[in-house]
Amino acid sequence: MEHKIIYFIVAEESTEKIYKHNSLLIEELSKKFDFIYILNLFNLKLFSKRKKFEHKEKINEKLYVVNFANNSEFKKFASHREIIAIFIMGKDPSYFNIHYQINKFNIKLIMIMNQSQIGNKMTVDVNFKYLFSAYKNYFIKGFYSFFRLLTLMNIFPKINLLFESNLEIKKFIENSKNKKIEKYLPFLKLSYFSEVITVNSIYFDKMNFFLKNKAESKKNIIYVDTHFDHPDRLSREGKVDSNKQNIFYKNLKIFLEKISDIYKMPVKISKHPNNNSNHDFYKFFEISKIGTDQEIFDSDIVIYTLSSAVLNAVMLRKKIINVRSELLGDYLGNINRQYVESLGLVSFDIDKKYDLNKYELDLELNKSKLNYDNYINSKLMADGNNSSCKKISEIISSKFFKGKVSYV
Repeated sequence: MEHKIIYFIVAEESTEKIYKHNSLLIEELSKKFDFIYILNLFNLKLFSKRKKFEHKEKINEKLYVVNFANNSEFKKFASHREIIAIFIMGKDPSYFNIHYQINKFNIKLIMIMNQSQIGNKMTVDVNFKYLFSAYKNYFIKGFYSFFRLLTLMNIFPKINLLFESNLEIKKFIENSKNKKIEKYLPFLKLSYFSEVITVNSIYFDKMNFFLKNKAESKKNIIYVDTHFDHPDRLSREGKVDSNKQNIFYKNLKIFLEKISDIYKMPVKISKHPNNNSNHDFYKFFEISKIGTDQEIFDSDIVIYTLSSAVLNAVMLRKKIINVRSELLGDYLGNINRQYVESLGLVSFDIDKKYDLNKYELDLELNKSKLNYDNYINSKLMADGNNSSCKKISEIISSKFFKGKVSYV
């Protein structure tokens, strides 16, 4: 039977986070496509212990997960299908076999970069301070140039279409040397992205979803938690000092209690999903049982150290307080600084003495909201009032599926 099918290609121990994280997009895709298949290539990774999966999992009437045990199973599946896929995949050596296998078939790949967060560079910056403790990170990041070489040699696939919410990145790609060369020698196909289309960020879609379906309560102050021993920090700086961790959480507790006191409002902790810490700090506050996005929507004030989730607060023009500390280390501290500078946020160094006056703080917080506009207009809402997920679904359907069908 003929069907209109869109695929995701991923490599995850658990695919649940894929369809939960992309729930708004999947909802829109469900309106345009008969079925959505998540192809999980985790067992095709290198240097990873294989995991036993059920071959095919039904999530709902339209959404399915297909897990592959090896290269042969994927070949059997892909060889007689025309696959157009949203590609969510790493680029370090553990994923090299997956890129190589995908390139054997005429699979059209789509990437979605609609978060516009401040994050990691693809290339490595060597810091001699952490030379030995960060060797794994150097290994992973150090291979990016080799990855690009393999795409240029057509050993690995390129991306047919990129949806990008950050105008600066879109401009950088379109004005790159490779794109300029392709204008005169189009047959070379040097660029990793064949085409780039502007979309709004996912935070725009989330904001509209909450505004349509929820009522703001503004009864809480929410602390968006990024744990002290975050894996990204550990991979770059090694094991954290437990004494420094205790000092950080002591200072953070004092700061949050002072904010709670002057605003006569409770502070809730939105704990990071991957944070399994049972540090005593968490015993002094209510831990949220709902998602961070919902907590931010319901809050009056958002406090954080570093988290892309704060961009929800930017879209909603919430009062935002940044907390910084040298105890967070160089890596987390650098991302913290970039968010503060890019958004013009009110920030407190909890290692030092500070004054908290509600009247003066409110003036500063309301004034800082004026700084959000540039970030919103160039990185979060660069495509007017268009839904990111709806536009992505419509363009994929019109560009790749004119009269085309697939077989289940």
